Amino acid sequence: MNIIETEKLSYKYDDGSYALRDVDLTFEKGRITSVLGANGAGKSTLFLNMNGVLHPTNGKVRFCGEDIKYDKKSLNELRRRVGIVFQDPDDQLFSASVFQDVSFGAMNLKLDRSEVISRTESALKRVGIEHLKDNPTHALSFGQKKRAAIAGILVMRPEVIILDEPTAGLDPMGVSSLMGLLKDICRSEGATIIISTHDIDVVPVYSDYIYVLDKGEVLKGGTPEEIFRDPDALRAHNLRLPRIAHLLEVLNKADGIDLDFSKSTISAARRELLKLIRTDTIL
Repeated sequence: MNIIETEKLSYKYDDGSYALRDVDLTFEKGRITSVLGANGAGKSTLFLNMNGVLHPTNGKVRFCGEDIKYDKKSLNELRRRVGIVFQDPDDQLFSASVFQDVSFGAMNLKLDRSEVISRTESALKRVGIEHLKDNPTHALSFGQKKRAAIAGILVMRPEVIILDEPTAGLDPMGVSSLMGLLKDICRSEGATIIISTHDIDVVPVYSDYIYVLDKGEVLKGGTPEEIFRDPDALRAHNLRLPRIAHLLEVLNKADGIDLDFSKSTISAARRELLKLIRTDTIL
C-alpha cells in the first residue's frame, strides 16, 4: 500500500526557476525509502511539499490515497501524521528543557496531562535520552539534540517520519546507533521512514528502496541492488557507489574477477567473495 504519492509535482521559486519538475513518486507503507541527490537536487523542497509546508506550483501530493488539503485543520492533521525531522536539530528545539520540548506536540493535541506525560516519557525512552529529560536543550550534544528532535516527532505517533540528512554531523557510532533506531521504529511499529542522505554507505544497509533525484527531476527508482548496478549513472549525477560496492567494481573491472558489484553491504559482498573462493577451491 502506498502511503504518500506525488503526481506531476512541480515547485517553482519566486525567481521563476524550478526546484521540482513533474515529480512522480510513491512511498510504500512500512518501509524505509532513501532519496539520493547532490546538493540542489530538490530533496528538501520535496519533503516540505509532502508535509504541506510548501504548496505545489503544479501537480498533487496524496496521503493515504487522498489529495492533501491546505486549510488549517487539514494541515494540522497531516503534520500530526507526517512528521519532519530537520537536518539541524536547533531548528526544531526551542523549549527550556528536553521534557518540555518533546512534550510540546502532545500538548498541542490537547491530550490529558497523564497521556502527555506517558507519551513523552515513552518517546524519550525510545530514543535513549530519558536520563536527560530535565536537562536544558542547549546543553545537549549534537547527537542528543537529534534524538530529542526525533522524540518530539514520535510523541505525535505519526505514520510517516521524514528525516532530512539524519546522519549529518554524527560520528560513526552515532550514525549506526541512529540508523538502527530508525530501522527498529520502522520494523516494530510499522512506521514509514523517508530519509535524504549524502552518507551513501548507510543506504544499502538500511534502505528497502531508493529514489535518485537531480535538478528537481526523478532519474530512477529501485532497490539498492538495482540502483548500485549502474555506477556510471550515479557518477554522472555527482553520486557514488558505497565503498564495499566500489571495491567489488575495482576487482571486477581492473582485475578481471567476476564479481557482482551491485552487492553493496558487507554481508552481501562476503557471500559474493566466498562463492568465488569456494569455486576456485573446487577447481
